[in-house]
Amino acid sequence: MHNDRIKQLRALARDVQNYQIERGWSDSKICSQIANIGSTKTYKRILDEADPLDQMDVEKQIRSYEAAVELIKARRGKDRPPEPEYEDFANIVDSRAAVARALQEDSIARFVVIEGENGTGKDAVKNALLDKWSKIIVPVEATELWRESMSVPLADIINALSIRRQTESGEKFKMPNFPAARLELIIEELKNRKLVLLINEGHHMGPRSLNLIKTLINQTPVVPVMLCIPKLLQRLVSSAYEEAIQLFGNRLCERVRLNAPAEDEILLMFERRGVRFADVQEENLAAQALARESAHFGNWRYIVQVTREAREMGAGKAMTLKTFTEAQTRARSRRVSNQQMKA
Repeated sequence: MHNDRIKQLRALARDVQNYQIERGWSDSKICSQIANIGSTKTYKRILDEADPLDQMDVEKQIRSYEAAVELIKARRGKDRPPEPEYEDFANIVDSRAAVARALQEDSIARFVVIEGENGTGKDAVKNALLDKWSKIIVPVEATELWRESMSVPLADIINALSIRRQTESGEKFKMPNFPAARLELIIEELKNRKLVLLINEGHHMGPRSLNLIKTLINQTPVVPVMLCIPKLLQRLVSSAYEEAIQLFGNRLCERVRLNAPAEDEILLMFERRGVRFADVQEENLAAQALARESAHFGNWRYIVQVTREAREMGAGKAMTLKTFTEAQTRARSRRVSNQQMKA
């Protein structure tokens, strides 16, 4: 009977651990966020199958972990697990390497384009770049207004640079009314040191904003990095060819294309998100199946959903290919494929 209660406690602890894995939290973080599970030492002991849990009040811990699981269920109803952002995955490695090369460049070839379909990790790349170069990255998001006006992108960049200077009379900073004055202010700020201007949703830019980036490259040491969707970027280049060719020609340092999930990285995702298989061959077949169809259902967003379903269905046990296929079906039914959207 005592052994059955220990098994029950460990099953509850694995539910907590699944929540921890989803969020990429450390043991100390999960213990601080879910107070009912106690100290990291207690948490690790319960998860350790070799620990007989001597001198532990198992019944008290079961009550505490049942409360922890109920709290997690409530939190799951309100929050959303974060997208996977693994720094050793190819899309992040390639993007960081491209920006690093642009930072080393002394010529005008400092423009970096990072393009990827929905779900291929543009947000993960953005977060990874911010994490690595937090002191020198200036993040800004382009909108459709950038296509029509010079004043809007200039104001957005000034705000992103956090320019809050005071005049000699002590008055607070006031945004200049005219584009020329705003541009002068930006150039003066960017001349001070080499910064990375990280432009998210760069496909919203137009001829004027493309010329703005060209001017900033010509007159400052800034490294502009554009995150965008390939087809929308192609439309931008086609509609503003003369302006675009000046950026995508001798000012281009590197163009990074974010790929769909690869089989080897899907296998790593299984390992890191707690999806275990009893048979290696079945695990490889599952990864191959996901790699084939992920582009039709949202790339990494789909992979995340499948692994979440699989982990919940597996309940901490090693999976079979049949169970995993059921998890795929559940996840697939919750998403609308790109093919259906195009139809």
